[in-house]
Amino acid sequence: MLIGVDSYTFHRLLGELRPGEDDLGERLPDGGAAVVAEARALGVDAVSLETCYLDPPPRLDVAGLREAAAGLELALSWGAPEGLELGRRVDALDDLLDWIRLAPSLECRLMRIVAGGPRLRAQAGEWPNAVAPLRRAAEQAGELGLELALENHGDLTAVQIDALLDAVAHPALGVCLDTANAPRVGDDALEATCLLAPRVRMVHLKDVEPVENAADPVAGPCSLPYGEGIIPVESVLAALAAGGFDGLVCVEIAQLAPGADERALAAECLEWLRARSGLQEVFGLETRR
Repeated sequence: MLIGVDSYTFHRLLGELRPGEDDLGERLPDGGAAVVAEARALGVDAVSLETCYLDPPPRLDVAGLREAAAGLELALSWGAPEGLELGRRVDALDDLLDWIRLAPSLECRLMRIVAGGPRLRAQAGEWPNAVAPLRRAAEQAGELGLELALENHGDLTAVQIDALLDAVAHPALGVCLDTANAPRVGDDALEATCLLAPRVRMVHLKDVEPVENAADPVAGPCSLPYGEGIIPVESVLAALAAGGFDGLVCVEIAQLAPGADERALAAECLEWLRARSGLQEVFGLETRR
């Protein structure tokens, strides 16, 4: 198991304030090298960079970013906030394909993608419209040796994600499991994990307050330290291991409560992952520092 951090953890430091979040006035200079430096300070194995905080492919300093990330596993997270908009946006597929073609030059082997987002939850029945663009993306990724991981992004249920991947039917496309997004669409987090575990390539591991406490339905519930919210984090990890998963687990902080510190919360979650009794035995592997 690789332990990493997704750059959305630092969304506030990158200039994105969600409803109800404090603006502390601090900003990171960029979403690439500066985030990599934050990841190094946390002592992780890997960092997943949200492409929405990076320069577009034609302008991205690929060599500089690759040099900054040397020694870390580098992944990409494409599509915030609504990705393919459930197949509505042709230009979104073009952008996704541009990032897929760029990924090998960054030595990336894995990219998280999204079909939609929480704002489109009411249109979740349109998921079949995303089959064709996802198949095209998977075909391109497969040719380049890249794995794609479709996130349950507060849009589709686990059953819908499972059906969507069945319809795409391409080995380059798997799942990015976001534990906090499961209850947002009415899923039980552990049941969703058990269903999707054989297809999971990447995990966005979150614990959160009850969904009904969320001040904004699109922003969702506030992130909490592992073990203090509604997500059975340790049981989720055990279910993933039972399904054969041994890949990248990213700490990700989403909605921040007033007074919360993303760096401190990420560090606390990482410490939980590293020190939790039985974690190494669950995966049969040693977690790396």
